[in-house]
Order: sequence, then C-alpha cells, then structure tokens
Amino acid sequence: MDRYLEFLAGLEERHLLVLRGRPGTGRVTTALHLLDRLAPNQVSRWECGKTAKSLTRGKFDRKNVGYLAELSPRVSGGLTETILDDLQKQLKDSKSYGVLVIPEDPRDIESFGGYAFDYQAPEPSQLLRKHIQHEILPDDPPGFEEKLLRLSEADWAMAALGPCPCPLESVRMAALLAQHARGEIDRDEVEREAERAVHFQVAEWFAELLGLTPGAELDEALRLAAFRIALAVLNRSPYTVVTEAADLLTRKLVGNDDKAKKDKRQGSLFADDQGARLPALRARIIDGHATFGRELIPMELLEFHDPRYPTAILDHVWKNHHRLREQFGPWFKELGKDSRPMMWVRAAQATGYLGRHDFVYVYTKMISPNASSDEWKDFLFIRRRSAAIALDQAAQDDEIRPAILERLRKWRRYGTPEERWTAAATYGFALGRRDIRYALEELRVLGTPSERRMPLTGDADSEIVWIAGFSVAKLLAFGRVTEVLDHLHRWLASDRSSLRRLALTSLKHLASFYGFELDYLWLSMEDDRPVLPPHAERWPLLLALSTKDADVARRVTGLLTQALRSREGDTLARFLLARWVRSGEHDSALLDELARFMTGLVAHAGDAQRLHYLLNRLVGDWAEPLQPKVADQLSTAVKEGEQRRTAA
Repeated sequence: MDRYLEFLAGLEERHLLVLRGRPGTGRVTTALHLLDRLAPNQVSRWECGKTAKSLTRGKFDRKNVGYLAELSPRVSGGLTETILDDLQKQLKDSKSYGVLVIPEDPRDIESFGGYAFDYQAPEPSQLLRKHIQHEILPDDPPGFEEKLLRLSEADWAMAALGPCPCPLESVRMAALLAQHARGEIDRDEVEREAERAVHFQVAEWFAELLGLTPGAELDEALRLAAFRIALAVLNRSPYTVVTEAADLLTRKLVGNDDKAKKDKRQGSLFADDQGARLPALRARIIDGHATFGRELIPMELLEFHDPRYPTAILDHVWKNHHRLREQFGPWFKELGKDSRPMMWVRAAQATGYLGRHDFVYVYTKMISPNASSDEWKDFLFIRRRSAAIALDQAAQDDEIRPAILERLRKWRRYGTPEERWTAAATYGFALGRRDIRYALEELRVLGTPSERRMPLTGDADSEIVWIAGFSVAKLLAFGRVTEVLDHLHRWLASDRSSLRRLALTSLKHLASFYGFELDYLWLSMEDDRPVLPPHAERWPLLLALSTKDADVARRVTGLLTQALRSREGDTLARFLLARWVRSGEHDSALLDELARFMTGLVAHAGDAQRLHYLLNRLVGDWAEPLQPKVADQLSTAVKEGEQRRTAA
C-alpha cells in the first residue's frame, strides 16, 4: 500500500507501531508483513490482558522477535503515551519489534506520542487489480491478464464486488473472475458467489457472540449486534433514529436489571461513539433530507456501504438465532408506538419481509394483533396501517400472496370493522396495483359499508369509507391513473349514494396530494414514483399530472366539474380548489397552469358562477385575503371559460 514504507521506517526506528483503522481492511496482514521484514520467521502473537496497563507487565525474554497484538476497543481506549513509552523501552532493550492493531479512535493521532498511524485500506479497484496479478497461471494463454483486467473494470463485476469491499472480498473476487475468464464458471455464478461474501461477513459478525461468556464484553458485543439489526431495519435513516431503535433492542438483549444499570460501560465505545461505530457497522453518513410538514429539511442519514446488508442481516438472524428473533415482535411493537413514519413504517416493512420466511408465525405473532387493534387512540391508526404495510410486503412473495388475498377477502366478507379497515388499507399499496381492477372492486365493497347496514342503524363506518377512499387515491397517485379515473367517473354517476360518497372521499384525498408528498413513507414504500414535470414537486398532484398528459387533463377536469356540481360540491371546492389557489400565490408557474385548468372547469351553466363565488370568498378572507393580482388572473381565466362555453 502507499504508506507501507512509512510504516516500516517508523517501526524500524522506534521498535513500536500502532496501526489504527477499521476491522477487515487489512491492518493485521500489513502488520505481519512489517514484522516479518524486520524479524524474519520470528513473528509471534502477543497475548495482552484486559487493560492497556497490562501490556507493560509482560517480559520480552527473546531477542529479535516481532510481536503482534490486536487490541479490543476496551483495551485500546486506555492507551496513553506513557504506556507506549514504557512498552517501547522494553521492546528496544530486547531488540524486538511490536505492532499494536487497534480500531478507529476519536482521539487525535498526536495523543499516541508519535507511535500511531491511521490505516486506510487500498482503493478497491486498485486492490482488485493487484490480486488479479496473483491469479495468473503459467499455462494461461497470452493476453489473459488484459482479459482479466477488462473483466475487473466491468460494471457488473464492480456491482458484484460491492461499493466498499474488505481485502478478503477482493481476493475472492479476483479468484472468481479468473475462473470466469477460463470458462470454468459463468457470470451468474460469479455474482452468486460474490453475494455469498455478504452473508459470510454477516455470519462472522454474529458468530463472535457465541464465544463470549456473560459479562461486560458480551454486553458490548450485543449492543453492536443490536445496532446492526436496527440499521438493517432503518437503513438510510437519521443516525439518532437508528441509535434510539438500537437502544430499545439492546435493553431486550442485554437486560435492564440493576447490574446493567450500574454498568459504567453503558456509555462505551460502541454505545455512543459514532466515529468508532461506523467502521464496525461497515456504514457511512450521507447527505439526505427529512420532511417536516411541507418543507424538506437537510439531514444526515446513516446507511450501509453495501445495500445488500439489510436483508442479509435479517435473513441470518431469523434463520440462525431463534432466541434473538423472539425479541423482534416486542421490539417492532415498541417501534410501532413511535409516531414518526421513519420508525413505525420501517418496522412494518421489516415485519412483512420476515413474513416471507415464516408467514404463519409472523402473521400470528405480529400482524394479526395489529390488524385487529381497536385502540382508536393510536396515532392515525398506526397499528392497523402497520399491519397493512406488513401484509403488502409479505405479498411480494408469489407463494404467499394467494393466502394473503384469501385472508383479505375473508375480512371483507366477515371481518370486524378493524379487519375491514386493515384490508382496505392493504389494497392501497403494491398488492392493489398488481391487479388494479380486482383491488378497485374490493375497495368498492369495503368503501360502501352502509350497503350492508341494517335499516335505521347509525353510521359508524365513516373510518372505513375514509381509508378505502385513501387507498383508491393512492392507486392513482402511484401509477394507475386512467383506471382509477374511469372508476371514479362511474361511481360518481351512480344512483347509489354510498358509491358517490366513496368517489367524493377518494377525490378529496387526491385533491389534497402534493407531488413531494409521494416521498412520504406511509404513502408508499416502493420506488415507483410518477415522473412529474420539472419543478412540479410542490404542485397539487392532479394538476401536475394534468399538465403532463392532455388525456389525463381531460379526464380530471371532467371528473371535477361533475363533482363540483354535486350536493357536496361546495365543500369540495372549499377544500380542494382553495388549497390549489393558495399554492398559486407563491408559484407563478403553478398559477399559470391553474388558470388554464380553471378555464377547462367551465363546462356547464353555473360552473363559472360557482368558481367566481369561491374566488370572492378567498378575496374576502379575514385572516389571509387572496392577493388581488392572483384573484384577477383566475377570474379572467373563468370568464374565458364561460365565453368558450357559450360560443360552443
């Protein structure tokens, strides 16, 4: 590596070297090479005690020996310049050399008295090319090395290797590419074997727990394991959010008895030191944002270097550590009590993902209790929404989906109000988009509960109508535009008041959606966001979609004019168009589009009068009167629409 000669010179001069860096980057291999260079064939492992001070209590009776010690965070955290000076004197007196390999440390490098060097792994592609040279055999044909180098630079090969591989993974990839170049394995096998490297790393992480006896060291290892699991569930979330979730899980794994409360290591290296924790996680901090109301706030997010780690960790724990997985249910339940979607939605997603491994267990222990919850005090029905998200995630498995659909049908026919609410919510996700006509038919029945109600009984089903309409709106918002608009048109024209009510409820939800809100986790967890016109993220979604597609514009204006003329039209206008007009006050491009759109809303007698009435009410608003220039532009657009109507 680039600094090898610098390390060698430092060790030769002072007899003691401290290599500081993250695990798995080649620190130990480099240390062995350095010691073998100065003490050929005389390198020994150096067993140290439980504290940094114990390093100076040993005796170096042999001469010209190289000693290697890999220190735990607990020991390395106690290293001081005084201890290193004492150790260096003993090594020098015995004409021997020592290398201490330690994890990354928040202290300045100068605090180690000049003995320490920060170790960085070589750049992955550079390291891969180096190992490729070792894979070339004498009987390989001419040009074989060039062929290997081209393979190593291919996009698919770099993707299989991963964005931040450890040296051992580069060694394995070099061997796989050499086999592929010789025709011994195909590309698919290379990618499969590279994928296994991720699982090897995860298995190694959790295997470390098996050899530890109860005590502070095991507790600290469990804290790190809890953080890895929390990050697997909450990948690409704020660091503080992952830390909170990890602390909740840690208390379940470590325990919260009096001894744990008194343990001074609760604030240990892995408990609260971000600089030391990230390398152990193979994670990084990236720039991102969080939504706060209708604003985007810059916020740093934590993510694994390799996106394959979240599922690999969940798979490994679920399949191999049954006592640990028993804590998932209580832990997810606690996360579900947090009103922040980045907590409860991610927990619900993870629940559904684990349901693909053992659906009966996960459904019985985690999903069903949430689906049947009648705790109306819960934040926005979080428990039932969690069940819906989990069911949708589990339904992505082709073998499990039929069982889930059958359960939803059963709920629709015979379920409690809570179960029917959950069923309606579930159809608003990917499961509903998969078979849109079937989903809309189920939502039609679920969203008209009054049709099943006995005469003269009260209306206690408004919540089910609300969630059914919300799911219909989401199906449109995430891609099923024409199908949903056609159904809403038919429902709105129905002679059944229950169906018209569902259509208007769906339309109110749609009218309240803004482009940027499609990033909200509780709306959809998929990556199938619709492509909106440039700078239209803050526009009303229906208006943005209408601007993009003339056919959609025609359908939307027709639907809205029909809705505005209904008995609930005044409420819809105040709820819907008033928000759009207010948005146009601060966005001239949006205002221009809204003016063109309102021109199209004048299709029948009375439409213009209704829109003028709305604008006049906004102009006369006591708290926030509409800006006169905005009112004038929109009034002109409505008059133009009336002129076109009468001319036609």
